[in-house]
Amino acid sequence: MEITSQHWAVIINPKSGKKKYRQQRKYIFLTLKHAGIRFDYKVTKFAGHAIKIAKHFAEMNYRNFLVVGGDGTISEVINGIFSADIADTSSLKIGLIPRGTGNDWGRFWGLTSDHVHSLDVFLKNKVQSIDIGKINFELEGEKLTHYFINSVGFGLDAAVCHNTNRMKKYVGSHSFLYTIAMLGAIFTYRTHKVRITSAEKNINNDMFTMNVANGCFSGGGMKQNPNALPYDGLLDVMLAKKPTLKDIFYSLTLLFNGKILQHPVIESFQTSKLTLNCEHNGIFEADGIVVNCNSPVNIEIIRNGIQMIVP
Repeated sequence: MEITSQHWAVIINPKSGKKKYRQQRKYIFLTLKHAGIRFDYKVTKFAGHAIKIAKHFAEMNYRNFLVVGGDGTISEVINGIFSADIADTSSLKIGLIPRGTGNDWGRFWGLTSDHVHSLDVFLKNKVQSIDIGKINFELEGEKLTHYFINSVGFGLDAAVCHNTNRMKKYVGSHSFLYTIAMLGAIFTYRTHKVRITSAEKNINNDMFTMNVANGCFSGGGMKQNPNALPYDGLLDVMLAKKPTLKDIFYSLTLLFNGKILQHPVIESFQTSKLTLNCEHNGIFEADGIVVNCNSPVNIEIIRNGIQMIVP
């Protein structure tokens, strides 16, 4: 079958509500067919499956991708696309119909779990070039690359995502899990020495948590980097140094009202590229996906990496 520039690859994560999923899928497929949109689809079956699916679609010459899923699913799709053998991704399109619990990437664009509204946005086909984050690191001597569309977190941020994902295995996906995991980690997590190097700023200090953002939302609506824009060619960096318990509780309100950068233990800056060295080698989270790593970790922005369908 010849794949044309109008052909769409639809990648679906069916988690969270089987009956609702069947209803949504039926509506989406019928709407696409009535609109005359040619498409093929695949349904994910395990963690990381969307990476393999998207890479296969990209290498089969599909240039348009519609993701029906949450932050983790669209992040996996981005990793699949950018790990494929494609010379230029800047003309590729990606659309989103959110089905996740956090939905931080969709929240930035005003895309909600209302699949009817999100599909209406998709059908209007208004596109915006967006940046993509790229992380280079080593693990047990192997050089690896991971991509992110929204943000990457270290320290407490990564520990909370790790704990959240562990709880999901037992109780399923719920929006309150991140809050529970965060409150639990706050009392057990310890700071680590880090060295951050960039053209704009060098930091050698304690790190309690750190977020490097392309989009402003994370953790189900928190604004760790409230000024981050995914089309300005820059990464927004927020580092929380060693806080007291009072500092931590004071910061919880600021995380949701967009004023966290005013907190005295916070250091922030913008850059297009940075290197992080941490005395505690372990993990980072990228769009809610936990990745094992060793220092140093190099993070950079891919300017105008792909086109997204936006309201």
